[in-house]
Amino acid sequence: MFMKKNIYFISLMLIGGLFITSCNNGNNSDHDEDAIDTTDVTIIEESDTETFYLVPSPKDIFGFTDDKSLSFNLELLNPIENVKNYIDSKSNELNFGVYSADLAYAASFQKGNETVNYLTVVRQLSDKIGISAVFNESLTKRIENLTNNKDSLISVSSDTYFDIIRYLEKNDRISTLAFIATGGWLESLYIVTNVTEYKEGDKTIQAIADQKIVFSNLIMYLEQNQSDESIQEVLDQLMPIKDIYDALEVINIDEHPKTEDNEKIVVGGSAKISISEEQFNKLKQTISDIRNNLTGNSVQ
Repeated sequence: MFMKKNIYFISLMLIGGLFITSCNNGNNSDHDEDAIDTTDVTIIEESDTETFYLVPSPKDIFGFTDDKSLSFNLELLNPIENVKNYIDSKSNELNFGVYSADLAYAASFQKGNETVNYLTVVRQLSDKIGISAVFNESLTKRIENLTNNKDSLISVSSDTYFDIIRYLEKNDRISTLAFIATGGWLESLYIVTNVTEYKEGDKTIQAIADQKIVFSNLIMYLEQNQSDESIQEVLDQLMPIKDIYDALEVINIDEHPKTEDNEKIVVGGSAKISISEEQFNKLKQTISDIRNNLTGNSVQ
């Protein structure tokens, strides 16, 4: 049963909104294809609403390898030897999210050795943050045996991902969930911004801009739980990214009437979020700085 709380539905689309829709169709697109379809998007604000707070799923991240212009760069991954440097619970939980994104990145390019190495680190951190009941030895062996079967690996990883979310919500571990989500989001954006060159009209660039929506929801969740001092600290660190996304222009392409009822507001229409080369470069550098600070890496 998912925790009932007034939090926001984050459809992480994360790199799914970021990659699956942006990279499957090549690099060029017309104006309408870049639009975000907001028809029948439901904003629910009832305090008694069941919600899914989704951290970056492996299925979302796997999709970007369909873009042949993107490549695997081992140097972008958080070195596995850094795991020994994470002592406090916040660092372990943030970097569980980071390493999970690295694992998905390696697995999506079918890098067998790297996949096994990062799987080992993720398993190690799952013990340290108290979720080994989900990420057990049996699961680890299943994943190891599927490193050359992308579709099956996606399926198993996604199932595990939802099991972790359920486990954390069932045990009311709000901060753990927040930190895993933050670490996974940061690492995913760090990777993709560093393997992507800015080109006007490029679908991956557009998808990075579209993360404005997902990131806003992440910020709202953190703000909702900022009475936790450790969450407030992470929230403060993310503010420079928020400033950049807040500055991106949202262009309405077409609008449909907004309907309301007693429990929800349904907004119709579509919009495009615009990002300039200067804004992209600033976002890329800012994400790199924050990610490297959280992982203990020097700026690359």
